[in-house]
Amino acid sequence: MLAYIAYTWRTIPRFQAAIDSCSSPFCDFTRFYYPMGSAVLRTGTLVQGFMYSPFIALLLALFSPLAINTSLMLWGFLQVGCVVLYLFLFRWLVPAGLRFQLIFVLIALTSFPLWHNLSWGQVGVITTVAMLGMVALLERGRRLSAAALVGFAASFKFFPLIFLAPIAFRRDFRFLLLAALALVAFFLVFPGVLIGPADTLTYYRNLLATFQASDWVVSNYNSQHFPHIILRLADSAGLDLRRYLSLLSLFSFSIAAVNLALVYLVQRARLPHADLWSVHLLFLSIPFVLKTSWPVDLVYISFAQALLAWQLLQDRSPTSAGEPPDRGQIPPTSRGVVLILLILSLVFSNILFLNFIGNFHAYGFLGFIFWADLLCLIASYILLLPRAWQHNRTQH
Repeated sequence: MLAYIAYTWRTIPRFQAAIDSCSSPFCDFTRFYYPMGSAVLRTGTLVQGFMYSPFIALLLALFSPLAINTSLMLWGFLQVGCVVLYLFLFRWLVPAGLRFQLIFVLIALTSFPLWHNLSWGQVGVITTVAMLGMVALLERGRRLSAAALVGFAASFKFFPLIFLAPIAFRRDFRFLLLAALALVAFFLVFPGVLIGPADTLTYYRNLLATFQASDWVVSNYNSQHFPHIILRLADSAGLDLRRYLSLLSLFSFSIAAVNLALVYLVQRARLPHADLWSVHLLFLSIPFVLKTSWPVDLVYISFAQALLAWQLLQDRSPTSAGEPPDRGQIPPTSRGVVLILLILSLVFSNILFLNFIGNFHAYGFLGFIFWADLLCLIASYILLLPRAWQHNRTQH
């Protein structure tokens, strides 16, 4: 893949310019993260365009004593390290053979959201690794570390709080308490100690005002939020649906609510890898609940595609002698539909498909990353719903 990028675009700036408007190293780091880190301890005020919690601003302050070029190099090492963790988390969470693990590596390294994240120097891969890491730690009984990852991930864009839903559904109140304590520590205690309670409250007031003034994302071509895509497509067809934005948002949240219902069924049925499938469904809900939903927030798509493909192969595997067939196993016709959905999703989210289109603005405007996410969501329903429903009927 690296050889393909080098052959096609020759230089890193040309590659960056081909996938979006950023053509210099880590644009968001240089424009927002580094200045915020330099300002937070000095003034405690929010840099315009920075939309993360004061704890993240304080972490970025570690870069402030360093020159910008040194900081960029360290940020690059951090990004690469998170990508490596992302690849290994699939190996830790999915009991697939080595060949399939390498297929996941290929899927991940051809996925547009991952390269988009690396180009901008964004934090999508960090939050993705944190939430998958939470599942891996819970499987190993390391609850305190898992709770800390929830608080850390929520310090970025707050939406990781939805990943506590499966914990609530199975009534693990001890972990919910640990997570609540972690959130208090990350959101209030650490900032309150380091910049003071008054500056912390002022920071949050300014952050709330920034969120309220973010209507510009509605027409931004990079937003993969479902209502925004519908509005853009309608506008291109000569239809003005902006007055229906609230209705579209309600419908979008309704889809997320349906996803939560399936998470409930998965948890109640105690399906194999129930926590992973629950987090999987919640990751795929991001374009329906997150107002911005940039491609960098959808890094998980490649993981979802590989996980669904692995489950599809598992369903095709013959049952061992003497072992009862899996309840709720989908029929061959449904497997064929899932396969088609997966192929389309892989194509839409692939960096080679973007190169084929040849226009990153059109690629984002048409919402190909959202459609790749939606196709994975439909495939997930086909694979999970019959199995979860049948298990629940049998148990209850």
